[in-house]
Amino acid sequence: MLAAFAAAQASPSAGDVALSRAHEMHQNLLAQPISARTAAEYQQIVDTLAPVWADAHAKDADTARYEAAGIYVAWARDLGDAAAYAKAAKAFQDLLRLSPYTAYRRNAEFALAQLQIFHLHQPKSAAVWLRDFDQRYPADPRAAVARQESRGQHVPEPEYLVTGEPLPAVPAPVSPATAPEKAASAASAAPVSAPPPPADQSLTVGIGNVTSVSVFSSERSTSVVIHLRREASFTRGTVAERHLTYFDISARGAASHHGDSELKLAVGDGRVAAIRVAQNRSGTTRVVIEGASAAIHADRGRFFPNPDRLVVAVTGAATSGGGAPAAPVAPAAPLADGSASLTRELGLKLGTVVLDAGHGGHDTGTIGRGGLYEKNIALDVTLRLGKLLRQRLGLKVVYTRDDDTFIPLEERTAIANRAHADLFLSIHLNSNPDPGMRGVETYYLDLNNSAQARAEAARENAGSDAGIHDLAPMLRTIALHDKMQESRELAGDLQHSLVAGAGAADHGVQSAAFVVLIGAQMPSVLAEVAFLSNHADAAELRQPAFRQKIAEALCRGIARYMASLASPAPRSLPPR
Repeated sequence: MLAAFAAAQASPSAGDVALSRAHEMHQNLLAQPISARTAAEYQQIVDTLAPVWADAHAKDADTARYEAAGIYVAWARDLGDAAAYAKAAKAFQDLLRLSPYTAYRRNAEFALAQLQIFHLHQPKSAAVWLRDFDQRYPADPRAAVARQESRGQHVPEPEYLVTGEPLPAVPAPVSPATAPEKAASAASAAPVSAPPPPADQSLTVGIGNVTSVSVFSSERSTSVVIHLRREASFTRGTVAERHLTYFDISARGAASHHGDSELKLAVGDGRVAAIRVAQNRSGTTRVVIEGASAAIHADRGRFFPNPDRLVVAVTGAATSGGGAPAAPVAPAAPLADGSASLTRELGLKLGTVVLDAGHGGHDTGTIGRGGLYEKNIALDVTLRLGKLLRQRLGLKVVYTRDDDTFIPLEERTAIANRAHADLFLSIHLNSNPDPGMRGVETYYLDLNNSAQARAEAARENAGSDAGIHDLAPMLRTIALHDKMQESRELAGDLQHSLVAGAGAADHGVQSAAFVVLIGAQMPSVLAEVAFLSNHADAAELRQPAFRQKIAEALCRGIARYMASLASPAPRSLPPR
């Protein structure tokens, strides 16, 4: 069964095929002199991508739309076609409108604003995106330029466009590229006024079309950035028995190299042993990536323009400096009932957490005494928790909403799935006909639940648009037993910390069929952190210090769960 599943996962989707075909077509176009390229050829690439975004909910829809925007920009620059800039702007606008929580939002906002300022003469429209960009991504190296531009200050046109998938393995598009931690957040090119930090390792080359090579090493991958004098075509080859991957890069228009026959950069980061560069033959420069073992894989590479460079992602389990496997990591603790989940057997860890503030927009949720809205309290606690998780645990945090916006229940877990999250937490405030009811309770997804839990699920599911015909795929989704086991474990840790940290009555861990949890492909939990229907709870929730106290407790619960994935210490049963 696992083999069949793996085979199914390995089968390329229609979107994968279309994206690969579009990339190949672009490579072929780059091999031609600019003077020989035509608008029809660029349009053909866009037409290849268009069917992928026809279904807005398709896995690759955002990638295809974003790639198309990049093709339009290249079209405008190469052929001097100003109308193509307008087409690029529309593609970015469509992406942001149809998929506001896309992983490409950061780059799309910045790129759209630059197009509006420098090519479409729409500074007022650009200012809206720039202010949003600055508010959402204050740590981004482009934020300073965004602030200047939003105030109407003149700056040189920055390098702003990045194409390709927003993967941690692909650094930001600038030479030298940004550090790996910036790449993981999918930041694009740094502006002229904010140069990025240097690469982990670099080599000045000056052979043919290759000017230098930069290497960025992170826990999960190594990125090799080959900086070019100008756009170029390339081919990839391998020598499996020697763990080599090489790229032959066209040096058309570049002077032949008459210096050293070969240059070498010793990397030794556990994945890449070394990188060698030499003029392979007249008109071709060969860059060889030496893998540290047979388990290391270098991908096919991707060309990025402005500035021109080839980015290669190298993945696989890193080895120690001597080539032996890295020191073993302590096995994860068993589940509280003594059993082991597949998650723990595989040694999986937390990296990305999606936080969901319940309700939002016209869906107010519970309205407590004095007009206290659940949607507002949930959002405040969620934003506080996100800050703690980033600062204290070093986790990447994605919000389903970070303002007063209505997000359909099914879309919330879809956001988590698209972000490849390792954990999903939905934060709510409780309500009960008994005004004296106080305390906290935490839910995980299961069908074997009590009448009380079913009633609570019915209240939270009221905003769902799902129909009866959706039941079958939902049932297939919640049949993921491993996810249920880990969800219950996480719920126990959160409940324990909420009771201890907030001094609240313990209503235990419960299971229910919440729609907001059903679609998640990772451990997912819904926490009811207080009762808005209770006068005392409502009074405390008005105080920022108490909301911070709840966020602190939730952070400790996630830290406790996180530690269990990295420690063999036995665990006690969570409260029920």
